[in-house]
Amino acid sequence: MNRKKILILRPDNIGDVLLFSGALRHIRNLYPRAHITFAVQAHIVNLVELCPYVDACIPVGHLTWWGRIEHKKFPPKYKYRIEQTIHAVNMLWNTMIRPFDIVMYPVKSSYIPHLKIIYRLNATQTIGITGCSLRLPKSGCPSKLQPHALFTSYLDVSKADPWIHELRTTLDFLLWSGCRDVTLDAIKPLFWLAETEKNYLDGVQRNGRKIIGLFPGGSFKGKTWESGNYGELAKLLGGRVTYAIFGSCADKDLTDQVAFSIRDRCAEAEILNLTGQTTIRELAKTIMSCDLLISMDTSGLHMAIAAGVPAIGIVGGWHFGRFVPWGDPEKNIFLTKKMDCFHCKGRCTKEEVECVKGVSPQEVAYAAAKLLKQENCMNSDSVKPCRML
Repeated sequence: MNRKKILILRPDNIGDVLLFSGALRHIRNLYPRAHITFAVQAHIVNLVELCPYVDACIPVGHLTWWGRIEHKKFPPKYKYRIEQTIHAVNMLWNTMIRPFDIVMYPVKSSYIPHLKIIYRLNATQTIGITGCSLRLPKSGCPSKLQPHALFTSYLDVSKADPWIHELRTTLDFLLWSGCRDVTLDAIKPLFWLAETEKNYLDGVQRNGRKIIGLFPGGSFKGKTWESGNYGELAKLLGGRVTYAIFGSCADKDLTDQVAFSIRDRCAEAEILNLTGQTTIRELAKTIMSCDLLISMDTSGLHMAIAAGVPAIGIVGGWHFGRFVPWGDPEKNIFLTKKMDCFHCKGRCTKEEVECVKGVSPQEVAYAAAKLLKQENCMNSDSVKPCRML
């Protein structure tokens, strides 16, 4: 008998994939004999390629012929025609030789580029989620891409709270799909590391110092804290600290400013700037060696929580409740300035993103003192963390 071929499509960001990672074991249990392919963005393959619950992990671009060659240079006047021709031939091929029997798209907010991929794969069965239009254009979808028409079966979340946490949505999706005996605790995010994975904090001499990881970058400018705040924070926490600064290559200017601010305000602090030096798995392993991570709403924050590392999240209100807060309230503290304009989806109408800018270095220092159990350093009782999942 031929094995059923299943595609799990998660073409969203690192944090989204990480929050979904705990569901993979349960999908494997639901389809124990199937060949399961997990498709993610190319730069995220490193995070999940060691997952034991899938048979293959591939970049989303490899799902279509055009995705494999779209980076090639074509004459601009012919590019659209070439693209459409390749898509047409590719879809005909998928009709004759279906690459997948089932496509699972367990993403709450459908996105038109993702729906186009699903349409062109032409699977026998497509399973998804409908009822949340936060990422769809106001003009709606073309008829062939309407989720309720494109999916052969779907979980309808139209009557659910749109800001319910992603872990709860994933739990609802798994239960609706037929998974049994699944709870929130059973779908906690996971990542899988090799024994040979490099830890950039190996060999760092502590000498009584705490190691505090900093993840100051974000997917857009409003998601970041002022670089000068880190210097003030370092001054408040004192000099017996080593700061490990993380981020992608795109964050380098910001993290250099953060490092300068810390040196300027706290000369005794040690700084290890690892921006752009780690793979995603190396980042996870290195974060696991920190005594504390202070982060914006990023993948690094979710990694720390998943690994049980004490973490402080400085977060905004754009999707508040949906991705943060979560985790163990004894280890994870989320700080924000509550605003009437929460749930703006990142489209801030203020001159400054006040929900982030309004978090003070003093608040973060109090939270850090509490998590590091340095009550003699700060009055940590003044911390008022956000409500957790």
